[in-house]
Amino acid sequence: MMRRTLCLLLAAALLSAAGASAAPGMADDPLVTKEYLEQTYIPSILQKAEAAVAARFAGRMSQADALRTPSGAQIEITGLDAVRRKVMSRINLYAAAPFSLTLPKGATLTVGLGASVILLSGGAELKGGVFVDASEGRDASGALQPQHLYLSLAGESSLKASGDATVVVQGGYRVTPAYLPQYTDLCEALIKMGIVNTYELERESSRLEMMVIFLVLLGVRAESDAYAGTHPFTDVPAWADRNVAYLFSNGYVTGTGGDKLDPTRPASVQQTCFLMLKALGYADGADITFATALDDAVRYGLFTPKELALLQSDDYTRDTLMYRTYYARFAGYKTGGRVIDRLIALGLVDRAAFEAATVARQRPM
Repeated sequence: MMRRTLCLLLAAALLSAAGASAAPGMADDPLVTKEYLEQTYIPSILQKAEAAVAARFAGRMSQADALRTPSGAQIEITGLDAVRRKVMSRINLYAAAPFSLTLPKGATLTVGLGASVILLSGGAELKGGVFVDASEGRDASGALQPQHLYLSLAGESSLKASGDATVVVQGGYRVTPAYLPQYTDLCEALIKMGIVNTYELERESSRLEMMVIFLVLLGVRAESDAYAGTHPFTDVPAWADRNVAYLFSNGYVTGTGGDKLDPTRPASVQQTCFLMLKALGYADGADITFATALDDAVRYGLFTPKELALLQSDDYTRDTLMYRTYYARFAGYKTGGRVIDRLIALGLVDRAAFEAATVARQRPM
């Protein structure tokens, strides 16, 4: 009975998405027969799925068609063909019952190759892997459209609930709960000292966000805001243009290749350690390297081994960025003295505010 109910739910949702009028499964004709599913509806969805998969690989298919032997026989492109065959063999909307899930805000749903997902209510964003929108026969990205059938063409594809969401899933899946911030007290202390001005600890921290906090810790945010130099990057937002120019001119950032900085890419603990160690006076290539930044951070007392292991378990969240920022203030320069002492001496942090905002937290050693 449960299997039949879920199949009816899936069929009704998809029929609604297709804009069918007075079709089985609609409000004025709620019965969906097994015969209708097998002989009429499922074949139409499989046709859309095949079209979507073909569209995904259209460019490479065109190249494959052009590769022929002198006798005219096409050379088999085994890798591509195997992928398409494997995907299509997994798309069977009746063989296994779909399953209805409620995803709390922030939860991540990960599905396997050939699995299907339909958003029934709420909101969700596609986050990784490869999805096609089989309802429209196109690649999918960004926000899920309600009542559309999405198919995964990767070993793992994922979506994240932007609010409480209900989805129908068919195929292998797992749910990762929403991230729960652990360092709210550290963030509140940093806000009191004027080093950061926002929470949103559960979301990803960007490279650009890390760089701006880094400028604050250096005590040069105001100086960088007025910097007259230039940088070669074409993907930096206007509000951060001067800040990035300062970082580039002083050798703190070099970009990710060509004219790109990738400012919205998540900021890792390794990147933070490398940037902070450079600011503390350690020379790239002599004292530190990016490849050894985590070991260097332990060697020079920036973080302890257990701290790094803890931070890397949630590498890219703003929560761990607050942890990194809070304790980086106590780091020592290569030539002596601490970051926080310099900020107080420059009048950028009030000593009374600093002492009032100090958090009694045991750092893991």
